[in-house]
Amino acid sequence: MADCGSFGMFSLTGATVNEVGIDNQGRALRQRRYHGKSRQGCMKCKSRRVKCDEQRPACRKCSTRGLKCDFDLAIRETQVTAYRDRHLEQHLSSRAGTPLNDRIHACISGNPSRTRELSVPTFDLECLQLMYHFEHFASGTLLFGEQLWRDQVLPLALQHEYLMHALLTISASHLHYLQPKNPKHAKAASVHLDPALSGFRSSLNGTNLPHQNVDVIIACGFVLLHYAWSIPFFNVPNDTSPSIESDGLLWFATGVKAVILAVYEKKPREGIFHAYLEANHVQRFYAWSKQENCSYNFEENFLRRSPIAYSNPQDNCIVGCGNISAQERLLPIFRAVDAITRGQDISDIFPSILAYSLGWPSKVMQDFQDEIKAKDPGAMIIMLSFYASNLFILSKRAWWAHHRSKVMCESILAYFTQEESSPWEYNVSKITEYFGFTKDVDGKWELGI
Repeated sequence: MADCGSFGMFSLTGATVNEVGIDNQGRALRQRRYHGKSRQGCMKCKSRRVKCDEQRPACRKCSTRGLKCDFDLAIRETQVTAYRDRHLEQHLSSRAGTPLNDRIHACISGNPSRTRELSVPTFDLECLQLMYHFEHFASGTLLFGEQLWRDQVLPLALQHEYLMHALLTISASHLHYLQPKNPKHAKAASVHLDPALSGFRSSLNGTNLPHQNVDVIIACGFVLLHYAWSIPFFNVPNDTSPSIESDGLLWFATGVKAVILAVYEKKPREGIFHAYLEANHVQRFYAWSKQENCSYNFEENFLRRSPIAYSNPQDNCIVGCGNISAQERLLPIFRAVDAITRGQDISDIFPSILAYSLGWPSKVMQDFQDEIKAKDPGAMIIMLSFYASNLFILSKRAWWAHHRSKVMCESILAYFTQEESSPWEYNVSKITEYFGFTKDVDGKWELGI
């Protein structure tokens, strides 16, 4: 072995490398045992920087230490990183010298022959995470299904800034529902909501309306309607306490419906929403509910009304059912509640129930809205029946309806609790009895859903 002097394993003269496994003193080298990286390890092992054996449902290290394994979060973090890296690579492979946020590679816009100028929010890590969550998780939770929102609306959002802000808003709201203790998601939703609303309004201004992309306006309207549903008290004035009478869902839903119908009438047979904007969902739900034999008198016990005769839907609206009264429009929902209570499988009609419930507030007439603002007990009973029924039907299948329905039920029940000797006390007791609502030791309502 050549003399290596003070350089250890390299010789000054011949640059010969030391024999494998022996140092310059003739001693055996310590070999570091090789191990592959844990790509799908749990979050606890990642945070401790130790190798995870990736055993499910809990790895051995977490089981030994009595810790909870968070594999889903770890996998999602890996997926988000891959998603970010993929899109950044596409950005960087665009034409040299172009700013990162001004152009997106042609493969994103669906045109491999050239790049396109796009106006989208800054693609920082947070935006990419929200985009990823919308594409893979939130899109499948919205009305009309994943294929429409992921495969057709998301590409449109890459070309229209206010629609992209709307998608990021609903994505952040969904994350906030899943992780309510993390304040950053609610903040992100608020940040993206403002440009989404302002862009939506600007697209409707004056003579610009006929020249706008109809699909973009309709998509943004539906996404904003989902968002208004997803928070308990929507657009409450700053100087007003959140309450059922100050909630803005009813008037906002009515306005969104009017916009969608006005835009859709310009090109009624074109666009990606054509098949969804017909009244088929509503007609099907009505036809189904008329054939159901209800085992419980909801009208008498909930609304203190005689049995109400059905009216047929009169207009082709987004998901509405004609200009009929609020209590009459509760009848199909009551039939669905009764069917579930009796153990009937209604999965085939459930998409129609979703469409009907989402659009129910958009069909409320002005006089009913005025009654809500005035805290009319009869109107409050109708809203309690609506939200309690939605909580019962949708709580496990429509996240955007769950939290609002629960909070609104609690708010309305608190209102009736404060009213002494209310003539509607019997109806409140019947509603709470049917859905299993109870009071705790402090007198607060527990809904248990």
